[in-house]
Order: sequence, then C-alpha cells, then structure tokens
Amino acid sequence: MTTPPSRNLDEPVRLHPLTYLEEGDEVTVGRADIESYGLFPPDGAALLRRLEAGTPPNAAAQWYTEQYGEQVDMAEFLDVLEELELVVKAGEKVAAPTGPVRWQRLGRAVFSPIAWGIYGLIVLAALVAMIRQPHLAPHYQNLFFTRRSLVLLTLGIVLGQVPWILLHEAAHALAGRRLGLNSTLSISRRFYYVVFVTALDGLVAVPRRKRYLPMLAGMITDVLVVSGLTLVAAALQGADGVTADVRRLLLSMAFAVVLRLVWQFYFFLRTDLYYLAITVLGCNDLQTTARQMLRNRLMRLLNKPGRMADESRWGERDRQIARWYAWLMVAGYVFLTVTLLTAAIPTGIRLTEVAVHKLGSDLSPANAADVLTFLVINFWEPVFAAYLALRAWRRRTRTSATPAKETAHAAG
Repeated sequence: MTTPPSRNLDEPVRLHPLTYLEEGDEVTVGRADIESYGLFPPDGAALLRRLEAGTPPNAAAQWYTEQYGEQVDMAEFLDVLEELELVVKAGEKVAAPTGPVRWQRLGRAVFSPIAWGIYGLIVLAALVAMIRQPHLAPHYQNLFFTRRSLVLLTLGIVLGQVPWILLHEAAHALAGRRLGLNSTLSISRRFYYVVFVTALDGLVAVPRRKRYLPMLAGMITDVLVVSGLTLVAAALQGADGVTADVRRLLLSMAFAVVLRLVWQFYFFLRTDLYYLAITVLGCNDLQTTARQMLRNRLMRLLNKPGRMADESRWGERDRQIARWYAWLMVAGYVFLTVTLLTAAIPTGIRLTEVAVHKLGSDLSPANAADVLTFLVINFWEPVFAAYLALRAWRRRTRTSATPAKETAHAAG
C-alpha cells in the first residue's frame, strides 16, 4: 500500500477503541466490534499506545527513536493500522465501546464452583451405575433402540442428537459470555460433515488461560449429557411398554453423543480439541499455515513459484508446529477420503437400493412417504455439505475475479 497524499503526519490520528493483550513477546491489539486483530511486538504496541493517546505520528516516531534507538517508518506503520481497520476513516464514526452482554450472569452460574460440584456428582453417579449395570455403558448395540420401523430408528438417531448439539454449542456461548464475550451460531462444514459453529467475539484478546473453558465447555457438556441420559435410563430399569422404548432411546442418544466426542479428535477438521491444542502450543493460525506450507511444497515441485503463498505472513510458532502438523492433516484427510470411498459411498448405494426395492414392491402413498422420509434423513447431510462447498467455491471465484480489499482480519 502507498501512503495517501492527504495524510498529515503532524496531526493526531483518530483510532477506534482498542484492546491490548500482552503475552510473552507479542501483544494482540485490535477491535472487538469487528473482530479485527493484529500481533505487534511490545515496542510496536507501545508506539500504537502513543498514537492512541493523541501524539501526532511524527512526534511518536521521534519518541520511538529516543526510546528504542531505532527509526520507524510511520507511513508503513499507519498502513498496517488501516489494513486492520483500526484507524477512523474520513466521514466514519468512532466505534462505540462494547457494552455488557446478555446471559453473563447465567454463564457465571452455570460454571460456578457449586455447579462444578454438582457436575462431578452426576458423572460419578453415572460411572457407578455403569459398573453395577454394565449394559448401561455406551456400546454400538444401543443405537438400535427399536425394530418396529427403520424410519423411526433413523429419526431417533439423527433428530435425537439435535437438542444435545444445540446444548453443546450453548455451553460454548455461555462460557464465553461469562467472560463478557458475544457469540454467534452458524452452520458450516468440515470436509463432508455438516457442523454447527459457535464464534466467540474477542476470544483472541482474552488471556490464554481463560480461553480453555470456552473451548472445552461443549465437550464437558457432552460428558454430562451422557451421564444424565445413563442415570435416567438406569432409573427406568425393569420398565416395559412405552417406558422401555424411552429407556432404549435414551441409551441410543447417549452412545451417539459418545461418537460425537470421538469426532472431536479429528484435529485437522478444526474441532474443539484443535483450538485447545493451538492455544496450548501458542499458535495463531496453524491450519492456514499448514495448508500454505503444503501448497508451497507442491508449487516448488511443479516449478510454479508465482503461485506460492507469502511465507513472511506466517508466525514463527505456527511455522515450527506446521512442519509436522501438515503431515498429520494430510493423513487425516486421506483417512476420511478412504472412509468415504470404502464405507460411506457403498453404504449410501446400498441404502438407495433398499429404498428403491421397497418402493417397487409397494407403490402406496404411505410406503412412498416412508421411503422418501428414509432417503431424506440419510442423505440430507452430504447433500447440504455439497451445497455449502459449492457456495464457498462460488464466493472464492467472485473474490478472485474482483480487486481484493486490502484488509487484514486475524482469526478470533
């Protein structure tokens, strides 16, 4: 970027309200209202504070030289601030300070010491129940809670997880709101999985030790859900009729939640454990760095240096970890691709054959509705994932066809 000719370095620069987080040799600075953050060295953050206090750029540059014995290119420094949208543009209003968030008190209550004690007792009671009655422990047979209807079985497995998925995401949100962070819920995809994603505004500007609970809150809730469902099922032991069906449904849902807990170990899909790992390791954007590192290696092999990513944008810690994480990511995607080709697709074909055969043997409206419902339940996720992938591809195509806006938003 070039310096705008109208910029006067002898006049103060107007900045939006900024947040600062000092951690080691880096300071995270940014705007919480638009989730735009950048990493600065301590001396750069000190210079930014001078500008925020109203010191004109030239005077701030002179102060920097006297303080650190080095010169600074203020025009370039201001360009970086404008890329991050920290500077108030002409005709733009100064961002209003973020106010208190809703449900903050509820978040504090849900994760209070008393609540943790109750959670511990629930998990302990469930473990005792599983030891006394081993059939209560999660196992795959629990999924098949009914033999009356294939559609009813599929509905129970798929729709039975919706409330627990929403509760998982609500736990993330409440753990964040406990710290005064806003949250948004969206639907996205990870490879061929459709996922719910809770974004916590400003989490990147929270000390690392306080980020762990918002990241783990969902998995903790999953453990509590499994425990609670198991205890209720244990209380219904010996029941018959509809109550027995409910008991089997509860155990089926508990096992499905366990499967979602196992899914969290697919780090390369940016699961909760991935974000926990990069926080512990001190990384900022490990996934992007690993992807670009792999791309650059491929472009070198193809002798296409012009299509390589700019490695100067990588953080040093990200670069170090990405050297081995990149291959873990490749192995993960290879595993999922093999699973797709050898298990998911053949299963989908077989399910379609069963549905077509069932429809061919009985063309009544009731049977047709039953077959259609069965197909929708089993195939909505890959179809919707394909739609999300196509939409993302179209957005990237439109972006590459138009001049890129020169802004930089660090991931939160």
